[in-house]
Amino acid sequence: MDDRAINKCTLGAETGPQTIIVRQIIGEKEKQKALDIHVVVPERKPAIEQIVDVFVKEVEVNSVDVITDKVIVRGEFEVKAIYVAALPDQPVHAVEIKHYKWTLDIDIPGARRGMDAEASVVVEFVDYDVEDHHRAYKYKNFEPIECDDDDDDDDHDHDDCHDHDHDHDHDDCDDHGHHHHHRNCREFDVSVILKVTAKVMTDREVTIGTGTLPTTPKG
Repeated sequence: MDDRAINKCTLGAETGPQTIIVRQIIGEKEKQKALDIHVVVPERKPAIEQIVDVFVKEVEVNSVDVITDKVIVRGEFEVKAIYVAALPDQPVHAVEIKHYKWTLDIDIPGARRGMDAEASVVVEFVDYDVEDHHRAYKYKNFEPIECDDDDDDDDHDHDDCHDHDHDHDHDDCDDHGHHHHHRNCREFDVSVILKVTAKVMTDREVTIGTGTLPTTPKG
């Protein structure tokens, strides 16, 4: 019984130094990515009377590549806008852009090819902008909207200068003096700001069991 107890106490000393693998962080950094996205409502959908909400969803990182002192992060997301249609009964519709791809490079000194890396992304800001002659702009900015008495009798889908002449600038609606220049928005811009965080790691060999542990911490 005593011999077995002694063997247990000296087992650590008998095995000698050991090598273990330790994961070391080379660097970690975050960076913003600003994107301006132009959205066009398809012809099969009605035009926009008022934009209710614009949001970004399905945000993800697809790949993380490490090069010298830099990390390349690639990903994608979807943009969705909910809007009230420019029709007499004002139904609610949606327009989407799927698989919108983005790329961002982040400087991380010490990064080298072959090292492991990971990245995450969050949406920090989303907003939309509409040309100021559209009703959608008036609604967003709480401006008064002038209406014709016969507006409800018009076919809002077809009474649109963009439908009649796609080559005209948006301001042509105003130049002609028509009252319909305040409606039938089919295009708007979405601003998105992403925050991407990247981390580069590598494995290092560390030898333990070569001496006694220090009694006081270093430093």
